[in-house]
Amino acid sequence: MDIYEDEKMVALYSLVGLGAVGWGTSPDIRCASLLLVPKTLGKEGRLFVLGYALAAIYEGPAANLRYNLNEVIASLGCTVELQVNNTRAAWRVSTAPLRAVFKDLLGSKESLKAKTQNISKSFEDLDAQVNSDTGFTLENTTGSEGTARGAETHGARPPKRRLSTQKMYELKTKLRCSCEGQEYM
Repeated sequence: MDIYEDEKMVALYSLVGLGAVGWGTSPDIRCASLLLVPKTLGKEGRLFVLGYALAAIYEGPAANLRYNLNEVIASLGCTVELQVNNTRAAWRVSTAPLRAVFKDLLGSKESLKAKTQNISKSFEDLDAQVNSDTGFTLENTTGSEGTARGAETHGARPPKRRLSTQKMYELKTKLRCSCEGQEYM
């Protein structure tokens, strides 16, 4: 029972007052109260005291333990939620520069496309030169090394495998140089 302290004091004084009036006026109340002492020392009295002690323990330390366990559970839940929120905030802060860069790149997509086209136009002459067959024929190339031998390889077979663009450009340049050198001789 949840009783205020003032109400407990009033009940205690009332009980003491009734006991005093009963002791002063009735021999039956005196006899019953005197027989109550040996009764509490017996088996039933010990069970009553044990029940009262268990009820006091349940209301005191056990209730406190239950309350503390509920607070620990709430605290752990709050800590986990706080950790999740802090991790989420840290992730947003750490990725903000990267997101800003991507957003800026997407915003300047047309500018990047124009610059890419300018770079492609700048290399058109070089591509034309690499793809050009001026100054040599495939009969002038060797099998797998991709080197030029000049005039003595006119009867060689064309290469069996496709050369890389770099090797092809190197080979064409060497063949052009060797063809140019032959014209001046």
